[in-house]
This record gives sequence, structure tokens and C-alpha cells, in this order.
Amino acid sequence: MYLFQPERYLLQKQIQKASPHIRGRVLDVGSGTFARYKRLFRFSEYVTMDIQESECVDVVGSADQIPFPDNSFDSLISTQVLGDIMDPQKAVSEFHRVLKKGGTAVITESFINEMHDEPYDYWRFTRYGFELLFKETGFTVIDIDQRGGYFSSRAQEAIRYLIDRLALYRRPWGRIMNPLFTAYGRWMIFLDSIDTSSANRKHALGWCVIARKDR
Repeated sequence: MYLFQPERYLLQKQIQKASPHIRGRVLDVGSGTFARYKRLFRFSEYVTMDIQESECVDVVGSADQIPFPDNSFDSLISTQVLGDIMDPQKAVSEFHRVLKKGGTAVITESFINEMHDEPYDYWRFTRYGFELLFKETGFTVIDIDQRGGYFSSRAQEAIRYLIDRLALYRRPWGRIMNPLFTAYGRWMIFLDSIDTSSANRKHALGWCVIARKDR
């Protein structure tokens, strides 16, 4: 069942915006049981990697121990993975290692999100902490794109609370409530789009960093 959530809606928009940076031989780190965003990219080869074995996973491995040689990929995509890694700096170092010189990484993570995948949910990132992770590893940070603001953050928290509290993914009335979630969530996203104040920008659902390996 699909239930509208501002976080997921905006995340897809964000990755689509960053998609021109993904090309050539691509590694999807933490792809899950299906390649969620593969259709958004142009590439010569798309390799999926996850810690869980699946018919849609090419290679089983962890972000902090990627089972590929140095300089193996032109691009790397990893969405909502670093927060579930005990040592995110090691994972970013692995991203840098397996990319070719001039290769690009597109990485997303959360700033505001509910607890999930417990007990393996370890980290949330500010813009500055996220940027530091990549600069300390030798990446050149091309862009850090903010996902959402005050209004979409509040909508995400309210919708996610109701999904979990009422177990809506497992119960039929989730379909009844979804149009309400969609209308409310899109309205709050619209309010973020017209509120360009610094107060609004202090709140975020998360970030997308685009980083290049220059050395």
C-alpha cells in the first residue's frame, strides 16, 4: 500500500534533480530489495549492493566494507543509509575509495525523522556535519541540497505518527486516510516553497550531498 509522506515525495524529487551527476558504471549502496531510483539515471552499468540478499541485489555487502577494488565506479548513489552505519566516516571513506578520480557521489540522509530500523538507527545529520564527513575524507563538495523546511517537517512527523500509531500499512483504512495525507502534505510543502525566511530554513527533513573525488 502507498501512503503519502512528504519525506519520500521530496526525496524522490531531490534525487531526480541530482540525477545528471549519476553516469557511467554506477554503484547503488544500500539499494534495498529493489533499485528504487535506477529508472531516473542514465548509465552504462548499474550495480546494486545491500546487506540483505535478494534477487534484485547484485552484491551483498556493507557500506563500510564495500567488496570492490579501488577506482571501480564512475558514480555512486546511496540513499538514507549513512544514519544506519555505526561508523559513517568509514563508509564515506569507502565511497571515496571505490570511485574513480573525477567520479561523483550522490548521498542523502535525514535531519528530522522517526526512529526506524531499530536498533540500527544511529545518526541524524546537520548540514555542517554532513558536509564535514565528505570534506574530511577528501571529497570536493559540489552542493548540499536541503530537503523540506518547517512546514513539511511538521507534516511528516504528524503523518508518520498516525501511520505508526494506527498501523495504517497493515489496515484497510490506510487507503481512506491517504487522500487526506496527500492534500495536507502537499499543502505544507507548498507553504515551504513560498516561505523563504531564514527561520524556515533552520528546519529540514534532510539533505542531499553531491561530492566529487578529485584526488
